[in-house]
Amino acid sequence: MVKLIRLLRGYIVFSVTGSYPEKFVNTLIRHGIKVWGVRSRDGVIFCRSKASDYRFIRRLSRRSNSRVRIKEKYGLPFIVFRNRNRVGLAVGAVCFLLIFKALSLFVWNVDLYGFENMSYNHVKDVMKSVGVYEGAYGNYESLKNIQTKAMIDFDNVSWITVNVDGSCAEVNISETEEKESVIDSSPCNIKAETDGQVIRVDAYSGMSAVKSGDAVVKGNLLISGVVETELGGTHLEHASGLVWARTERSERFIVEKNCGFSEYESNPSKRYSANIFNITVPLTFSHFSPERNYFNFIEENRAEFKGRSASVSLVGESVYFYDEKEIARSESLADEVFNAEMLLNELFCYGDKKIIDRAIMHSADKENYYYEVRYVCEEDIGESSEIIVDIGEQQNASDDELDR
Repeated sequence: MVKLIRLLRGYIVFSVTGSYPEKFVNTLIRHGIKVWGVRSRDGVIFCRSKASDYRFIRRLSRRSNSRVRIKEKYGLPFIVFRNRNRVGLAVGAVCFLLIFKALSLFVWNVDLYGFENMSYNHVKDVMKSVGVYEGAYGNYESLKNIQTKAMIDFDNVSWITVNVDGSCAEVNISETEEKESVIDSSPCNIKAETDGQVIRVDAYSGMSAVKSGDAVVKGNLLISGVVETELGGTHLEHASGLVWARTERSERFIVEKNCGFSEYESNPSKRYSANIFNITVPLTFSHFSPERNYFNFIEENRAEFKGRSASVSLVGESVYFYDEKEIARSESLADEVFNAEMLLNELFCYGDKKIIDRAIMHSADKENYYYEVRYVCEEDIGESSEIIVDIGEQQNASDDELDR
């Protein structure tokens, strides 16, 4: 900081010669003249001081029979004096200051922190919609309003903090922690979710309404939440348990005879651009025909300065071209596609069921192959069904039970 001030005010390097140059330097210090960088060479002392003190230094040198001479001049005043006739430099300096001041009014760097379960691009798009993005005018009237608008657009955020420091904006996001599910204890029955033949009933609470070997249809009562007491009354419980039954289910699959597929080029075409203050500058001028099908991957490498990302980045785009083609599926190839789809469906839809048997039937027409799979399964067919209770009736039932 001291060096910067000296350069702005201007300083000189002068030499001191005479009988006792060291004594003259001490005289300068006694008179309050600041000198630094004192060194001696071949009987000549070289010092540095402010340019504005040189007149007083010369006056003292005449009194002490010493001679001083300026050797070098440094600082802004001397640079301006040397270039006083160059109007272009002055105009350029003024324009630079004005541009620098104008750019400082905008946000050129946005740092996003704190989130883990949301994608960076999603957070960036939401903050851009509320006005926080690279190139935005940084004189925000109310950061609190911006934070409120952003929280409305996010689904799982507990709070957001936006801080603007000069041309840099920091956004700290705290995501909402998932709460443990609350166990429902309201009165309910267990009813059949589908048709089946009961194999076993494991009633944890409530009263079993069916037994092994019973045939039930969808909606039948399996475990009742209305339980009789020892005194002959009734009270309501949250029925729970497992009702294992043998069920029959069917799935239908359609495989097209003519299959379309995409043939991709092995090597992607690449082009690069620079993003400077939110302005895209192309570095390569590759032109892609819009008539061809393609998809692209974009990778942005942002420059960093002292651990903070700068507003300059290199953007690389990899473009893959492909052609749409069509082939006819044979029956054997269609069977392979069907088997893959069937196994995938069983993995996701029948993971909680035990498949006892499956029967496959297939047919075809001019356009498609049709497959129907009939399953015989063992599964838990119970599902909760809320008991709707009239409060007045429940109170009367309780009073009657107390009277007994």
